[in-house]
Amino acid sequence: MCYSFTVPNDKSMSLLPIEYKRDALAWQQFHLDQKWEVSAGRAEAQQVLGLKGQPRASQFRLAGVGERVYPRYFAPGITSDGAQNWLRPLRYSLRSANSTVDLSTRYSLYNARLDRLLDAKTWRPLLGRQHGILPFCSFFEWVEHKGRKTQVQFTPLGREIMWAPILWDYWESVGGEVGYYSCTLITDEPAPEVAAAGHDRSPIFLGAEYVQVWLDAESYTAPEWLQFLKGHREQVAYGAFAIA
Repeated sequence: MCYSFTVPNDKSMSLLPIEYKRDALAWQQFHLDQKWEVSAGRAEAQQVLGLKGQPRASQFRLAGVGERVYPRYFAPGITSDGAQNWLRPLRYSLRSANSTVDLSTRYSLYNARLDRLLDAKTWRPLLGRQHGILPFCSFFEWVEHKGRKTQVQFTPLGREIMWAPILWDYWESVGGEVGYYSCTLITDEPAPEVAAAGHDRSPIFLGAEYVQVWLDAESYTAPEWLQFLKGHREQVAYGAFAIA
């Protein structure tokens, strides 16, 4: 899985092989959600957001440039409505549109295994419907070495930014108090450097010429998209750095 990642700067974002626009309405909604959370209080936030318990930290934490994004944090990501690619705030942990309870507090919904996309009821409805891209400049994993767990940062060699395919959804509370976009990152067998460091999964990265193809979600059926992800990835070499 991908435990966390870092947000790229504007210069790196300009290197993405697609055109996109900033979705002003989505960002405005996100800031309204933040304001609502402050005024609502913990008990109301628990009820409206469908949380297991009262939140001890903000549920609308936005990571800035160079900062790390952990599960349930928000970060800039790109989704498509079929006619336009939009830069929107995405929560890094999927919440299904029809959910009444936020299951991400109990399950790891921030990563989706490639070999389970057609089987898992959470992922299958989104494949071939709601595709996106998550840009970042490095990612982090926990690995075990000599009986101790260590965080390792993986940075692509010779490039400033990576783009990984995601599935996304939009959730809105029953009373319309809040609404937000969320996503899950698709992972597969590890790259050689990731495996050598001791981890068994890593994000998929598409070749530059296939990014827009992926964003046009209704172009293929779900089984065809599975074969697409297997056959059009980019081989990337990484530097691995242990973090104390």
